[in-house]
Amino acid sequence: MTPDLDQLALSLKMGDIESLKELIDLLTRRLIAVAYRYTADWEMARDLTQDTWLKVLQSIHRYDPSRPFEQWLATIHRNGCISYLRRSSRRMEQPEPADVIERAADTVADGPGRDLESREFAARLAGAVRRLSRRQQEVFSLVDLDEVPQAEAARTLHMKPTTLRSTLHAARRRLASRLSHGEV
Repeated sequence: MTPDLDQLALSLKMGDIESLKELIDLLTRRLIAVAYRYTADWEMARDLTQDTWLKVLQSIHRYDPSRPFEQWLATIHRNGCISYLRRSSRRMEQPEPADVIERAADTVADGPGRDLESREFAARLAGAVRRLSRRQQEVFSLVDLDEVPQAEAARTLHMKPTTLRSTLHAARRRLASRLSHGEV
């Protein structure tokens, strides 16, 4: 019988550290797989997953037991992965959704402070973004690069929230596939 994740999270919130160990055992492999889709690097995926568990422990007091723990955890993890990608490729200050390709490409031309790996990733990201449809570029830029909440992004782009989510999912899936396979 699989333990109830929500019940384990509630126990953790009430101070039962053994619940954290069970949650880690049950969910870590899945989190590593998700992080790998963002990074294409198993070591970094493990590091990001470890960071996620630290964030969970630090913010468990904010967990709302009336909502699914897995969704809360997935949000923390996704945000950590996206933050890592942002740190790896510099973001421009006032981005325009239509300029997402140029924004990704601009990170490549940064000065000597950039390491080779970051520049290579930025070049790969720019190439992968270039292959997205214009609509996917707009959604990806607004939600993942600009951190606009999905509901607000849907209103801005005059889209239904479900359409925005499916477009964002398709864009992320295409980017992850291209980046993990070295395609540009």
